[in-house]
Amino acid sequence: MSSWLELVANHPANAALVRYFEPRFERRKLAVVCRPEDVKDPYYALGTHPDLVERLWDELGKALVVDCRAVFYGNPALIHPTSGVVFGFAGGTHTYGLRLPETERGEALRAGATRIMTYPRSPALDVAQFGEEWVLCRWFAQEEAWCRAAFEWAASDNDSSCM
Repeated sequence: MSSWLELVANHPANAALVRYFEPRFERRKLAVVCRPEDVKDPYYALGTHPDLVERLWDELGKALVVDCRAVFYGNPALIHPTSGVVFGFAGGTHTYGLRLPETERGEALRAGATRIMTYPRSPALDVAQFGEEWVLCRWFAQEEAWCRAAFEWAASDNDSSCM
């Protein structure tokens, strides 16, 4: 495993995500962390609706100064390239979330972002288990700005929520 992959897999800020996604990781032919180009047809092969993959990688990801697209335990993700902190993920047919600093998190929640996603035939997902900094998004107009803030925050390893 390369040092970047080890950094991502072992970063304390990602520990709760690892605990959640690792038991659900069914694509064992993939590395636990890899690049989209390592996956044949990643927009359709990851078990995530292609509209969500496009939203996370192409629409929100384009707002960033560097390419942060990655696959994390078989899910589309945004991962800071130097810190290794996961700051965005998508899964299934309705779910994508961002790891936001306090100001943007408050804005997102006031705009209608949630912390719990309920599903018709599956258990609810409560992102509180990942940390207080996570919110679930819904194509809000401000999400590009929030994604940039998430990227910048993920670059700094000194915030207490990372530990």
